[in-house]
Amino acid sequence: MRTHYEPIIVQDFVNCVSDIMKKSFPKPGYLIFANTYTNNTIVERIRSDVLKTIHENNKYIVQISYPDKSPICPKGQNVNYSYVRKDPYIGMPVADYFVMIIENYKDFSYFARKLIRSRFWNPYAKFVIMLIRFTKNDVENHKQIENMLSCLFYYNAINVIVGVPKASNVRNAIIYSWRPYDPPTYCGSLNDTAENRLVVENLCEKGTVKYNKNLFENKLPNDMKGCVLQILALERQPFIGINESDVNIEKILVNTMFKRLNFSVKYKTISGFRGERNEQGVWNGALKDLVSRKGHILLGGIFPDFDVHEDFECSSTYLADSYIWVVPRAYPSPPWVSLTITFQDFVWYSAIGGFILCILAWKFLGQLSGDSYYNKNFGHCLLNTWICLLGFSAYVRPKKQSLRIFFIFLNLYGILFLTAYQTKLIDVLQNPTYENHIDNVEELVHSELKFGGIQELHDLFFNSSDPFDNLVGEKWTDVSNISEALKDLILYRNFSVLCSQFELSYLSAIIPYLNDANGDDNYYSFPTSTFSVPLEMIALRGFPFMKKISHSLNLHKQLGINTKVRNYFAETSRRKRVKLLQSLQNKDEHFNALSFQHLQGGFFALAVGVSGGLFILLLELSSTNNFIKRNV
Repeated sequence: MRTHYEPIIVQDFVNCVSDIMKKSFPKPGYLIFANTYTNNTIVERIRSDVLKTIHENNKYIVQISYPDKSPICPKGQNVNYSYVRKDPYIGMPVADYFVMIIENYKDFSYFARKLIRSRFWNPYAKFVIMLIRFTKNDVENHKQIENMLSCLFYYNAINVIVGVPKASNVRNAIIYSWRPYDPPTYCGSLNDTAENRLVVENLCEKGTVKYNKNLFENKLPNDMKGCVLQILALERQPFIGINESDVNIEKILVNTMFKRLNFSVKYKTISGFRGERNEQGVWNGALKDLVSRKGHILLGGIFPDFDVHEDFECSSTYLADSYIWVVPRAYPSPPWVSLTITFQDFVWYSAIGGFILCILAWKFLGQLSGDSYYNKNFGHCLLNTWICLLGFSAYVRPKKQSLRIFFIFLNLYGILFLTAYQTKLIDVLQNPTYENHIDNVEELVHSELKFGGIQELHDLFFNSSDPFDNLVGEKWTDVSNISEALKDLILYRNFSVLCSQFELSYLSAIIPYLNDANGDDNYYSFPTSTFSVPLEMIALRGFPFMKKISHSLNLHKQLGINTKVRNYFAETSRRKRVKLLQSLQNKDEHFNALSFQHLQGGFFALAVGVSGGLFILLLELSSTNNFIKRNV
């Protein structure tokens, strides 16, 4: 190529890039421009003039980016990295556009590594790459273009076009792209590449885009035609279980959603925890498997976390769950406590006041009515009123009509009083009382109990700005198996756990020792939840289908699918718990929901009531018996 052609070629490619940006970057945004030193004067001049044009346009916020010291995707091969980001987290916007003008794939590999590891990296952005490489045949550039597209696809960037000089006319450029998702043949699997799949999107002829078409059309089909989506699922009931017969409420919701996109979902259930990020930015746990591309999506009772949101792509939320402290149930109260429960509060003080008022009213009305001396006697009025209140019929009744009417109302009052007493007694019988429970976090922290929960919850307390939360975080014990933690809580009474209410309800329906002989919980949960958090799915940054997934989740929420899943879980748990209690009753011959052992307080109140009534009856009989009167 002769030197005097260079200015024309440079101007044509500068105009080509400018025309592409004018038509494909219509909105102002954050633009990353790749730059480096090179001996190729054409590439250097194209970069310089394009950058000058961008600045003159005054439409974009421009940042110049330089290559990294090491390459990525060497020789077009994908390499697993244990990190997701290199730069420490800084609150900054992500890029909307990337522009790269390079002379070979080697330059691209150094640039790409720097871009992908930066905080401004955005796989959803639009990429314009100009490969200034002159060849005798257009096919000679295909391998390098395929490697670029494959490398960026490996990091979830699919809105990419690559322009190269046309072999027959170097003033013109061919603009290539590809279709990473072309079901059912190509499903965008983790090992898919752009090899032999290039598509000519458009042409640049003498600096102008030839065809008036969208260079960045939507590359995600609405029908995936049964393509397999690999999901990493943390085993955590009732969200995700190994067996299909388990409740699997998160699986139900996810399967319903992916059915709309016609995905064939394949689960890989893993045991362990979500994972945490160390000081070097490396993730462990299940997130390490996700970074290693062992699956497209990670789920399993995962709630939002700031560190995760910094490095990963997360869906919109669904199935909000509450977390509540569970502590050992207090010991049963002494029998006499039931009396203070049965006779307490305003209604019972009113009953006593009404009783005294009735005695005085009987005495007063008896004096006014001129009834017999015996009927006007204070002792007679006292005993007969008490007998009426206990449900017995007094033998000696008033003789005067006016006092008889009062006597009828007195009997009605006695019936109402007895009914109220029995109603309260039934409540005591059905709900035996216990000594004071630990019912707040302050008491729990100052008690001798150890406490903890899953590892993800630990960070909420440990990283909190509240000093008391930090104290909880310091004493925290990580729990990998909630069932074993609840076993220590109930059988050994030496532990307390912060537990998901979904998980607690599920375990209470299948584990016998979580229920007592009365069918009640064998533990005590705080009356108010500590916090409520929704669930979410996690994918690598820029996972192409995450926006569609979030849209479907929001649509399901509006249609009430979340509520239906909740109702299904509640009904299933209730039935399982009924079956569990029935099986316990069949195994235990001494099973009795109202046994004296469990309800001794209520029976004690009943015994006192009966004994008191009999004592008053005997006292009344002895005071009116002629034989006793003659001998006393």
